[in-house]
Formats: sequence, C-alpha cells, structure tokens
Amino acid sequence: MIIAAYNPKGGVGKTTTAVNLATALTTTGRSVLLVDLEADLNASISLGVRPSDASPSMAELLLHEKRPALAVRRVPHVERLSLISGSPRLANMDVLLRNVRQPERRLADIVRPLEAEYDAIVIDSPSGFSLLALGVPMVATELVVPTRADYLSLESLAQFLRWYRDLRQSGQATAAVSGVLLTMVDYRRHATREIVDIIRVHNRRGVYRTEIPEDPRAGEAPSHGIPLVRYARSRGALAYERFAEEFLRRVRRRRA
Repeated sequence: MIIAAYNPKGGVGKTTTAVNLATALTTTGRSVLLVDLEADLNASISLGVRPSDASPSMAELLLHEKRPALAVRRVPHVERLSLISGSPRLANMDVLLRNVRQPERRLADIVRPLEAEYDAIVIDSPSGFSLLALGVPMVATELVVPTRADYLSLESLAQFLRWYRDLRQSGQATAAVSGVLLTMVDYRRHATREIVDIIRVHNRRGVYRTEIPEDPRAGEAPSHGIPLVRYARSRGALAYERFAEEFLRRVRRRRA
C-alpha cells in the first residue's frame, strides 16, 4: 500500500498528515517507509534529520546517483519507521530531469520496488504541479487529500477534485482518492462550520469523519524532531490516531 498526502495547494497540512499517519501506522505493528519529496525537508526535519545530514536523499535517487538501499534510514525513536529524506535539490528537479524520457515516471521506478519491503509507504507530496508532484498519483495507490476549513481551501479543493477526475479518466493517474481530511479546524473562526458543512455536503462519502483540530503542539513537535502523536497527548495527536484507524477501515471496506 502506497499512500500519499496529496494536494497541490500549500499550507493545508500535508507534511503533518504524512508524518503522523506514518507514525500511527507503526503502532499497529506495520513497517512503514516515509518518503519526503519536499525541497524544504519538513517531513525529514520533523523526524529529527538535520538538513546538513539529509544526504543521501530522494534527489540522489531520482538522478540515479545512489541506490535506494543507501538512502533509506531508520528513524531511531519510532520503531518500524524508516525514511528517505527530502533535499533542496528537489526544487530544481524539473530542470535536472529535462532530458530524461518520461521523467514523471522516475518516482514510480524508485518507490514501487520498495513496496515489497514494507507494509505501507507514505509519501509527503510537494505542492504545485511539478513533474515530481505529477508523478505521485502514478505510484500511489491511495491519496489522502488534506484541506483546511477556510474559503480559499474550499475553492482549491473543488478545482483539485475536478482536475484529478479528468487526470484519472485520461489514464495519467491510477491512485484512488481515499478521502478528504479536514485539517487545522477551529470552530471559533468565523464561517468554519459553514465551510465544513459545504465540503461534507458536496463530498458525502469522500470526507473523513475525523477532523484534525487546530493544535499549537503541532507547531512545537517538529522543533524536537518528534511526530506529534509521540510528542504530546494533545487534541491534534489523538485526532491523527483516530484518523489512522478510520483510514485503515476505509481501505479494508473498499478492498473487501
């Protein structure tokens, strides 16, 4: 199972979702590989990897400078969790792969052979529509779409779902959208309830029941290099644990 936290819009909680879903899955006894595709290495930093220690990274794998086995590292404080780190070089990957045939498939060529070694692979996807981002739906089997409960995120979500439907119909993507995850939810904010209701009404079976609340501990945890679900028993941490359980139930039902 290859899961991607995927949404072209930035600032919606993809990294926090990827890191904490990967960690929560390990508590079920699963071996998990987290793949960081971001140039800012936020997922890697959230697991205690300093930027100066990130190499070998996904960038070297995409450029065929290293073999995947050399880039996979164990996360020492999370049993059964491994990581392929991000790299600043990923920001220029479109240019670096410009002469490669079918460069959008390079990611799948790296990740798919690793699938047999893990019970789950979780991808922290980059924002936007780079070649690397477009390669994610070609390798993932499940897309989790984090989105904030605000008006601009609502508009972006509608555009994304239309775009992705067309992408799948054209055969350029194979991953199923397993669901939309509402993140950074704060019902004290004006119009939050209205926006959440709109998202749920227009995606009746597609939105997870679990909502990730606004949680100041989520901003603290990365500075300690510890996933939120291990850092604190806060509202956000407990919500991510519930989300992992709901995600697994949803996947089992669909595959039954």
